[in-house]
Amino acid sequence: MKVEYDLVRAPVTYEQEKELGEDPLRLDFLIIKKEANVELSDPIGKFFKRVNLFEYKSPEDGLTIDDFYKAQGYGLIYKGFDRKVNELPINEITLTLVRHSYPRDLIKLLRETGFKIIETHSGIFEVEGKISIPVQIVVSSKLPDGEYDGLKLLSKGATAEGIIDYVEKANLSENENIRENVKTVIGVCLSVNKKLSEELKEAAKMNDIFKDTFGYLFEKDFYEAEQKGIQEGIENANVRVAKDMLKENLPLSLIEKISKLSEDVIRKLAVTV
Repeated sequence: MKVEYDLVRAPVTYEQEKELGEDPLRLDFLIIKKEANVELSDPIGKFFKRVNLFEYKSPEDGLTIDDFYKAQGYGLIYKGFDRKVNELPINEITLTLVRHSYPRDLIKLLRETGFKIIETHSGIFEVEGKISIPVQIVVSSKLPDGEYDGLKLLSKGATAEGIIDYVEKANLSENENIRENVKTVIGVCLSVNKKLSEELKEAAKMNDIFKDTFGYLFEKDFYEAEQKGIQEGIENANVRVAKDMLKENLPLSLIEKISKLSEDVIRKLAVTV
């Protein structure tokens, strides 16, 4: 979303990885802030108010009813933490949950418990009912062609052509911040679409823009490239959790259970901690 909004110079600011308290509870949301008098015209942004919590669920993660209410709970904690009384009114907060595939079981259960699910745009579903923080669910696979290309790349099934088009579009901006955020998107994309690495090696030979920006991804084997990406910010919440637990010398079995990473990946991460 940073890339999407930076490309159109949307008047918003960002926060990420908000830690709450001395024994920190980390909110792994992108927090998108805008002024009250600013209206965004894009399909996702139309839903936004002053403070907007944005959570992306990776292809390996589900989106269950418990995830839904956990996100609500985190939003309520964010509202009240380290602020004056009602400094951030509840009616100025929204929550956006993004997943590649349609969360059929969640939608079914929400409807059974009295909520209305309104498709406000192809792939965007607003949850209406008695709920503290308004929620929209974005299903990236159902978004129309040409919209939110970055979100679509963060899932299995991405194509080399789609990656190259995305990179070329970002490079036209000549904005270094956009270029760095695109690297994050591509790093995550390759981590879930490892077979694309070979295709992109060939593309890099023929595409100077792509080679100049992402040539480092193909100088070594994929895992080493992924580690370099992690050092530059290309890491998901599970990796960050695993690193934090490794620093505390917690048991491998516990780290594996909490972080949902394989033992092999955790051992490789341990070398870098």
